[in-house]
Amino acid sequence: MNLIDKYIAEVGKHLPRRNRADIEAEIHSTLEDMLEERKQTQGQVDDATIIALLKEYGAPRKVAESYVGPRYLIGPRMYPFFEMVTRIVFAVLIAVTVVGLVIGLVQSSTTGSEFLKTVGNSAAGLVSGLMTAFGNIVLVFAILERVLPKTDFAKEMEDWDPKELASEPDPDRVKLGEQIFELVFLVLFLVIFNLYPEVLGFGFFDEGKWVFITPVLTKAFFSYLPWINILMVLQIGLNVYLLRQGVWNVTARIANILLELANIALAIVILQGPAIVSLKSEQLAGTPLADAADFFVKGANFLPMLVLGIVIIVSSIEVVQGVLRLLKGRTSSPYPAIK
Repeated sequence: MNLIDKYIAEVGKHLPRRNRADIEAEIHSTLEDMLEERKQTQGQVDDATIIALLKEYGAPRKVAESYVGPRYLIGPRMYPFFEMVTRIVFAVLIAVTVVGLVIGLVQSSTTGSEFLKTVGNSAAGLVSGLMTAFGNIVLVFAILERVLPKTDFAKEMEDWDPKELASEPDPDRVKLGEQIFELVFLVLFLVIFNLYPEVLGFGFFDEGKWVFITPVLTKAFFSYLPWINILMVLQIGLNVYLLRQGVWNVTARIANILLELANIALAIVILQGPAIVSLKSEQLAGTPLADAADFFVKGANFLPMLVLGIVIIVSSIEVVQGVLRLLKGRTSSPYPAIK
């Protein structure tokens, strides 16, 4: 192989397979034309001339990027949101772990080597949880990086006008941070409740040992889970659609209203049905929490009702706001003038 063939082969290593041959042929043709021009001006071409030509044309990786662009797992446009979501998730996990550890240590009065062992086990669990959460977040953002259109982002960077800072925000413009944050937590919810339901339980330290009571989710909850999954998947689809569109249109608002109404209906059905969480006093017998068993049992049974009540209230507000936006958009759009 001559230097040009080796150069093209090196460029090809950084090109996608689907159009590698076409790009290599184009580069080969361009280099041959450039080499022919130099042959006409210099009279002869040697290795030094070819080396100078290839050096002028550019490093193989840089040439490849000029055709396909830089290849990121998570690129610059998504990284600020990725960093924000990661920090929030990590902060929540760390806070929950620390609070649980402190409560457990106070209840069990662990000292000495047992204290260090308890802290070590808690730290190991935290590291495992952080790695799992981080993997899921990276997966979501890597998919978004390849699903969302890149042209809009590049155009926004080029056409940015300082006057936009003084203008009122467009109510129909999609807030990327909110949509991405919601999308990540929807995916985490689906992964945990469908693949790792065993991690959902009630835990505490008892004489330096971590005691985990499970299951706390009843069969009634898992009977609702398929419907919850359907609504979550539809919401994820709506979020991806909004991220691609960049604006709230009539279709998106109607779809969001219907999803929120479905959330309200499902929450009401769950509230009226059998309990979805079950924690009994017998499960806490013989533990440091036995004296406060009634309190924890009532709290465990009340928590789902509180969450479902919040879902109903928040979804109702979303429905009202969505309807008002639709009515406002319709009334603010005059009929076209007839000439």
